Order: sequence, then C-alpha cells, then structure tokens
Amino acid sequence: MKRLILFSFALMTTMMSWAVLAAPADFRVVCKDGTSANFPGVGTEMYFNEEGTILYIVNDGEAFGSPGQFSVSYAVDGIEAIEFAEGFAYDGKYSYDGVQVEVAIDTADDTSYSEVDEEVITDDSHDDYGDFIENYKPTNRITIAYNGESATVTGKVTGVTVMAKGAHVTVLSTKKNIAYTLKGTTTNGSFKLYSDYKTEVTLDGADITNPTGAAVNVQSGKTIMVKLADGSINKLADGSTYTMTTGEDQKGTFFSEGQLVFSGAGSLEVKSIGGHGIVSDDYVRVRGGNISVNSVRDGINTNDRFIMSGGTVTVDAQQDGLDIGKGYIEIGAGKLTVNSVDEGITASYEGEDDGTVDATITPYIAIKGGLVKVATTGEKGHALRAMSTLTMTGGIVQATTRGAGSKALMSEGNMSLTGGKVTAFTEGAALYEADVKELSSSAAIRSKGALTIENMTVGVKSTGEGAKAINNVGDITLKNSLVTAVASGSTYESNGLDSRSRGVTTDGNMTIDGGALFVRSYDDPLQVIGKLNFLNAAVYTAFEVGM
Repeated sequence: MKRLILFSFALMTTMMSWAVLAAPADFRVVCKDGTSANFPGVGTEMYFNEEGTILYIVNDGEAFGSPGQFSVSYAVDGIEAIEFAEGFAYDGKYSYDGVQVEVAIDTADDTSYSEVDEEVITDDSHDDYGDFIENYKPTNRITIAYNGESATVTGKVTGVTVMAKGAHVTVLSTKKNIAYTLKGTTTNGSFKLYSDYKTEVTLDGADITNPTGAAVNVQSGKTIMVKLADGSINKLADGSTYTMTTGEDQKGTFFSEGQLVFSGAGSLEVKSIGGHGIVSDDYVRVRGGNISVNSVRDGINTNDRFIMSGGTVTVDAQQDGLDIGKGYIEIGAGKLTVNSVDEGITASYEGEDDGTVDATITPYIAIKGGLVKVATTGEKGHALRAMSTLTMTGGIVQATTRGAGSKALMSEGNMSLTGGKVTAFTEGAALYEADVKELSSSAAIRSKGALTIENMTVGVKSTGEGAKAINNVGDITLKNSLVTAVASGSTYESNGLDSRSRGVTTDGNMTIDGGALFVRSYDDPLQVIGKLNFLNAAVYTAFEVGM
C-alpha cells in the first residue's frame, strides 16, 4: 500500500487532512522540553489527528487509533523535531484534499519584481568611479554622421586624429575628456577607436553595418561609457566573415578591449552573424537603455564580469546567452531575458588552458533584484550556472531548460536562495554519458554544495524521464519558505542503468524549519541519504502519480 506523507506542525494545522506516515528507518522525536524518544522504523506508523494538533506513533497498528504493540501521542506544539537517522526515501500516492500541487509561471511576476537602488559613486578614489557617466565632463565632442557609403566628421580637437575611408571611421586619441556622437545610417561602415583615456560614445540614431567585421571596434583598454540618447533607436550589425588587423582581435559586433558601460534611455539592437553580439575583454555594466542582441554565437561575452543595475536586456543566441569567462555576474535591477541553445547565463571559469586554476577568481552569480527570464534548448545546457556559488537575495527568476540532462539553476558550489521568487522548469530527459558510463539527470535545481532556501517562494517542475525537481549533493535547509517541487516524468532506462524521477533528493542531511514543502513525483518524492529533520511549523507532502 502506497501512502500519503504529511507533516503539519503548529503554524499549518488549518491545511491538514488525515494523514499517515510509514516510517522507513529508525527515528527520534525531540520535544521542546528537552526530552526525546527513539522509535524503530520497522512496523511503525505516524498519524495526525484531523485538527493537526496531536501526533500518534503506532507500532504494528493497522488502522487509525489501533493500539498495536505500543501507541504514544505528542502534542504537535511541543515537538521540536523529528529526526530520521539513516536516511529517507519514500514513494506515496496523492490524496491530499483541496491542494493542487502544481507549478506555473505567474504573469504578475513580469511587473512585480523588486529592484535594488543603484548608488552613483561620487568618490573619485572608488574603483567604480569611472563607470558613472555622471562623473564624466567632456570638454570636446566630435560628431560622426554616417550617410550610405560616406561619413561626415564634425569637430576638430588637438590630439585626436579622425580618418574616414568611405564610411569606415578610425579615431586615434591621446586626449582626455573627449566625447563622440554617432548618428546616421550605413550598410558598409564602422567605428574604430584607439584611445589612451576613458571615453564617452553616444549613439543617437546610429544604424551601422560592417560586412567585414565589428560595427564598433574599440582597441583601447580604457572604459567606454556608451550613452543611448533618450528616445533614439540604434542598430549595429556585423558580417559573416571578419577581416582582421595583425595583432588585434574583434570578437563581435560591438567589441571592446576595455570596459563597456551602457546608460541612457534609448534603444540598441545588436545583430551578429559572424561573431558574438557584445564583447568586452574586461567587463560589461548595464545601467539603462533597452538593449537587444541577436547572435549566431554568444549574445554577451565578457572576460571579467557582468553587472546589471537597470535597463532592459534581451538576448537571443545560438550558443551561450551570457558568458563570463573569468569573473562574476551581479544583477540588482532591470529586466534580463535570455533565449539560447547552449548555456543561458554562466560564470564559466574552470581554469586556464594549461590546466592551472587561479584561486583568486570566483565565478559566482548573485541576483539581488530585477527580473531574470532564461530559456535554453541544448543538451546538458543550464539556464543559470555558476562555477562557484549562486546566491539570490531578491528579484524574480524564471528559468526553463528543454535539453536532455539539462539543469535550470546549477551551482558547482553552494546555492543560497534567501529572498525573492524562483520558478524553474526542465523538460529534458536524463541521458547516458558514454565516457563515464553514467546517467545524467535533468534537474530544476542542482547544487554540488549546500542548498539553502529561506524566506522564498520556489516552484520547480521536471517533466522528463528520470528528471529531478531538486537534486543536491550537500545539505538542504528549507526555512520559512513555500517550496513546491514536481517531478512527473517516468523512469529513464539506458545501458542497463535507470534513473528514477524524484521530487527532492540529497546525499547530505535535510532540515525543514517553518514554511511549507509540497512534493509530487512519479517515483520517490523525497530521498535523503543523511539525516532528515522536521522542525516546528514545517509541512511536507508527497505522493506518486500514475499509480
């Protein structure tokens, strides 16, 4: 007989119906007065009364209230914890009255997300001072107006040389406090900049296509403050092949050797058919504007980091959506939407080409606010992947993966979700990896370290064969959160191996402290290899579908 599991302590008693737990292993009941009692798992069942105020423990009982070999009861509000010492795995059948255990995107999330106010740095000794256009006071401005096969240059500055070959414009600058404005249209032109100092570049109705390379090519390691003029529509596009200059690279439609900082209230459309979309060999910061990228390769590719504190960014990429080679990703405000084939958003550093690893590099993802929407389709792809830690303290994340063996939220280290809301889906089945002769399961949440979910609303669902809703290596702590986990796919079998569809699984310990956990799965709703702790005010439900 397959049975419903339900734990409902003091704060959640109004949601209860009658329920029973068949204990899988020896366990202990710890009371708030400091007393405790051990019970054998074999032949032992637990019952709640209909009000959820009393817990009954019965050995060899056949029905509610039967005495069995022994029968004891506890007031629920006097229980500190129930601890399973030898791990826990259970498959139960759904019969929970009045509760639909399902996960869906809430359309209200598109407008209800929180934002972290950006602090404008005014201290000129601060490392980020130069990123803020508010602090930049240009003394000279040069305007470049594109018109078909030609470009007109307005403004002459000592120390700045501007050369135009048709509509291909090259600037050599040894002068401080220069600003450039690009406007007009060309289908065979570009803007190339060499500068010894940080520079402002304003796009004010610029439509530039370079059939042989980058539309904007910054061969300078200094900060480029890209201002999207209010109300302006700007478009940049590259060609299918690049003509390279010896000793230089140009990896995408908008390329810079240095930092790129976007601000303003205009729009920018970046299209790439030969390289990446937006590329910095340093970092990219988005403070404002409406930026869309359509790329045959990566949408946004940086070497150091990506920071978003405002604006709207939409990426459609045939490879990675947002790839940070050696740095981190921080999102505090704005709306970031990524559709990609491979990785969605990834802090990807795993080491150098020679096999060495720089321990000072921490490839983490930190979401503090804003709305992050990611969808990927590739095999073994990830919506969000951090090679160290993934943290969330605010905002909203909506993630979907469709490829076999894919993960929605993936952390190679710890994952800490302590504010905001997460909705994540995987649709891909597990897959057989011939090189290691193992099965790799899809998972909506996967952490190889500890997983903490606190003060959160989390809904995750995996529908592919053998997929897991939450699949963890380290300890899991759920505290004062509403967590719904659905794994509805059937068992996956390949090469004599099988992967069962499970709701929540971990190789470590699991603690549920407050809030509510609802689980629905085809096979085991909950599998804990270590110790399972139910603390006061926690709810857990589990059931099997299709049985």
